[in-house]
Amino acid sequence: MTRQPKLDQVFQFIDQTTVQLQKILRVSYHEALSENILNILQQKTYVEDDFPTPEQVAQLDKEYQTLTLQDYPLTVVKQAVELAIVKAQKVDQTEVNLLMTPDAIGVITALIVAEIFPQKTRKPLKVVDPCMGSGNLLLTVAQQLQTSTDLTFNLTGLDNNDSLLALATAYMQAIQQPVDLYQQDAVAYWLQHDYDLALADLPVGYYPVDENVVNFKTRAEEGHSYAHHLIIEQTMKNIRPGGIGLFVVPAQVFQTEQAPILAKWMVESVYLQAVLSLPSSLFTSAAATKSIIVLQRHGEQAQQAPEVLIGEIDDLNKSTSLVTLRNQLRDWSQKTFNWGTNND
Repeated sequence: MTRQPKLDQVFQFIDQTTVQLQKILRVSYHEALSENILNILQQKTYVEDDFPTPEQVAQLDKEYQTLTLQDYPLTVVKQAVELAIVKAQKVDQTEVNLLMTPDAIGVITALIVAEIFPQKTRKPLKVVDPCMGSGNLLLTVAQQLQTSTDLTFNLTGLDNNDSLLALATAYMQAIQQPVDLYQQDAVAYWLQHDYDLALADLPVGYYPVDENVVNFKTRAEEGHSYAHHLIIEQTMKNIRPGGIGLFVVPAQVFQTEQAPILAKWMVESVYLQAVLSLPSSLFTSAAATKSIIVLQRHGEQAQQAPEVLIGEIDDLNKSTSLVTLRNQLRDWSQKTFNWGTNND
């Protein structure tokens, strides 16, 4: 499939100027991309400690004057930035846990959120992504819902990686999406609480600092604990009573040696409302497949679903898949969630 000319034009401009800046600054493509996007938006080169040199600044500024990002549709800008992030991942050989969440997962997540929360909700929903990364999951969900529903949001992103947060900052400014970003370990104490909704594509692996998690119910009895278990627990602690958490997790999350600990915590602290396997076509191998789990914190009108929604999401490129999924979600949501009548 050929890309649209405007998309090619914006991506090639971002890519070419990023490569120029990368050579000048002698940094990774990823780091150059973050700074370059902000330069493109300002049409001016950022200078620190007299670097880049005046001659280099003059050449870059001349380039930046040839394209105004604001002249292009936000959908085109978003796609172009995504393509640049994908190139950064290839050029810099980014580790798996730091890879951008594909748009398809964001679209599926948005479908789930749209069915969980009533359209008559008038207050902005407080939404957090505790593993923000480059921000694509949170921003894709927000854009999808702003287009297809009447829901409004206050968005927050957390991440302990300053380089990824810098990229997320540039990305959100490029597509004009306000997000409050904080650099912090998602397992540590959160300064903000009472979110209505959490979304996260969780990093998978062991959390290295055992003394930080002695009070966690999902910690391992011996050795390091799974970071994704700990982040789920900490996130749900900071969701308001009755609030929702949607987590992208390994498909084998309930089949590991630490799974019984996670399951025990879930029974005691949250309602497991859905487990949905994502389309296998989104992943490079069976071992890499993921699922979305939907959790609800106890309290308010929250109750366990009469029947946990368990299933496999079909390839959304099939014409009937989207309609089938939406109907399944709507039926499940109506039986599961009781938001009462006061949505102010």
